[in-house]
Amino acid sequence: MPRYKDPLIKGELSSFSSERKYLRKDGSAIWVKRTLSLVNDPAGRPLYFIRIVEDITERKQAEESRTALEEQLRQAQKMQAIGTLAGGIAHDFNNIITIILGNVELARQDTGADTSIGVSLAEIYKATARASDLVQQILSFSRRQPVERKPIDLAPLVAESVRLLRATLPARLRLEASCAPDMPFVLADANQVQQAVINLATNAMQATPGNGTITIRLDTAMRDSIPAKALPMLNYLHQAHPDRVVRLAISDTGVGMTPDIMSRIFEPFFTTKPQGEGTGLGLSVVHGIMESHEGAVAVVSRPGEGATFTLYFPEVPAKFTAPAATEPASSRWMPSNAEMEKRILYIDDDESLVFLVERLLSRNGYHVNGYTSTATALAALRENPANFDLVVSDYNMPGASGLDVACEVRAIRPDLPVAVASGFIDAKLVASAEAAGVRELIFKASTSEEYCGAIERLLQNKAP
Repeated sequence: MPRYKDPLIKGELSSFSSERKYLRKDGSAIWVKRTLSLVNDPAGRPLYFIRIVEDITERKQAEESRTALEEQLRQAQKMQAIGTLAGGIAHDFNNIITIILGNVELARQDTGADTSIGVSLAEIYKATARASDLVQQILSFSRRQPVERKPIDLAPLVAESVRLLRATLPARLRLEASCAPDMPFVLADANQVQQAVINLATNAMQATPGNGTITIRLDTAMRDSIPAKALPMLNYLHQAHPDRVVRLAISDTGVGMTPDIMSRIFEPFFTTKPQGEGTGLGLSVVHGIMESHEGAVAVVSRPGEGATFTLYFPEVPAKFTAPAATEPASSRWMPSNAEMEKRILYIDDDESLVFLVERLLSRNGYHVNGYTSTATALAALRENPANFDLVVSDYNMPGASGLDVACEVRAIRPDLPVAVASGFIDAKLVASAEAAGVRELIFKASTSEEYCGAIERLLQNKAP
């Protein structure tokens, strides 16, 4: 025991302290600090003990909250670091993907799908598409993608996800799904929510090695039934949306997780799978998606007892209605005779991309003038402003960005539409592009049909 002089006692005081957690009958926790002190006389002989019992629950709860906030900060810093990396690699990597996909599509048109070459090209296309999806996962979990949230009913989305999952579900597993009736709407990006469901269900399949069951359940929950203290994100959800929430749970009967693994599952690139079988991005993507939706994701699991991941969404007031359905775009299009006379000014510092776009658009009947130099392209436009019907520019170029090009085009000819292509499109770029007068942002690494569809809309003066 530590010894020190007590001014109120003529002798030495030896003291020992300990802290312990107890559970009340209602399941709540109480922390107690016990201090035991031994008072000695001046000769060092024990006189008596002093025992102090102190309720330190509030201090411990504050420490736990601070630890949770620090963990959230560390997680946010990791996300920011990877987001910076993602933005840096996305432009160049998507340029490569765009070139591969575009040339594969052109080659498939030349050779036909039934030939042996066509089969090989189809395999190249599928592999490149997977690479593109990986970039999208990085951008999604780092929240570098814009979120288009609309009032939607999650029930049809769950039904569609179940249909997609059944096509890849191993025969040894059973997939069950249930949706409560009269579900309220949530404000969500349907594509991102479906991505979260697919990611969680895929993880559930991989975590259930033998025969088992995966369950997807959609219902509602009142605030009092959600264990908010277990997750800081749920605390925020309670404060911002104090009533009912929509709950989407994906459960499995697999191997479950230890507490150590559960504490790290949302970390970028953390995975328990063998090397080459997982990127460690799936759950990070889900975490980022739920944060961008002002919701939360919680997990309950024990070794040998499977796991349940639950997504919580704020309920949208009943006054909101579903957006009107839009007609699906045709998968194949051809420009009209009038459009075939249109001339396009295309600018990109990547020579291979300029060559690809010239071939792609020319094959569809357009006249394309491609440039790798912004200054040379703008000089051609100044020399004959009426010679072009559309300007398409890369966003990230040395010397001048695509937004700079748009401003210059507006100064030369204000009515000339401008589109900007980029490897990643976030909310900041969307706002900056609108301020610069850009008519449409085109995502690189999209299919040739999507790319040409954007060109068609612009030349027909249609809104994207």
